[in-house]
Amino acid sequence: MRTMRLLRLLAVLSVPALLLTFPVACDEGETTAPEEETPVLASDWVGQANWDVAEVVTVTMVEESPSSYVFQPNQLTFEAGKPYIVRLVSPGSNQAKHYFATEGGTDLYKAVATRKIQTSEAEYKAPHFEAVEMKTGGTALEWYFVAVLPGTYEIVCTIPGHRELGMTATATITGGEGYELDLEIASDFNMALANDARKSGSHDVWNSRLDALVTMSETPYGFVPTDLDLTKDVAYTITIDNPDGHESKHYFTAAELYKTFVTRKAEDSQAEIKPLYFKAVELLIGGTTELFVVPTTTGTFESICTIEGHAAAGMKGAVVVGQ
Repeated sequence: MRTMRLLRLLAVLSVPALLLTFPVACDEGETTAPEEETPVLASDWVGQANWDVAEVVTVTMVEESPSSYVFQPNQLTFEAGKPYIVRLVSPGSNQAKHYFATEGGTDLYKAVATRKIQTSEAEYKAPHFEAVEMKTGGTALEWYFVAVLPGTYEIVCTIPGHRELGMTATATITGGEGYELDLEIASDFNMALANDARKSGSHDVWNSRLDALVTMSETPYGFVPTDLDLTKDVAYTITIDNPDGHESKHYFTAAELYKTFVTRKAEDSQAEIKPLYFKAVELLIGGTTELFVVPTTTGTFESICTIEGHAAAGMKGAVVVGQ
């Protein structure tokens, strides 16, 4: 199944970058008609954008030679208030993984209102992202956002040695004087989790991680298992799978639970996606992703597919975190 999806993606990557597309679906509750009042909330910036006219900006991670790694282009310009789709591409000829990250006290991820990051496997939603790492073998993703806060932001591949080989860029947001942006980070989110040492893959907790699996069923609709049992302060890789042959994509939304995780990353066949914390994860048909997390709060948390009618049809359950 994964091999066929990768072959399909490689076929897509063989066409010019500007023609590269993924399936796109409007998110629930979004509108396209702008209002007169300038938004502040990230959800309002996203909801009022006309995504039909979003500008696509393709950034390719190029290994020109063993001594030259670059982003092409390496100077990006966005106009405040406008929607964009930044398409990151790592060609099949690349030998190394590459980050699209920010450093130097300037954080592009916090200067934009993000709608989602989408790969050929899944859609990821978060208050903001921290970095993405593109895999080798011909991979791509799309980052949907509205540029908001003006400034110049540094972009870098943080893999040791790659900056020195030239893999840096700048992104400038023009206009937007006086614009404000509330990323809508949950008021009850413990910000200490953002800097928790367990976010690093080198932490000892990952030496004894456990695996869990959630499969989405359409015969009948539901999560298998319905209830997922986890243990506080234990590292997990939670695999979420929406099998080939299904008729619909499906969410695995557990908003109250996600806020209590130390979230290291999500990883699929295309990329590793690193958020502050996830708000929702949506699996495309045939899509699979892995969430690398550490639960920090005991309790019972609802899990649900938020696509209209799916929960009523049975696609809901619980995640129980015990001591």
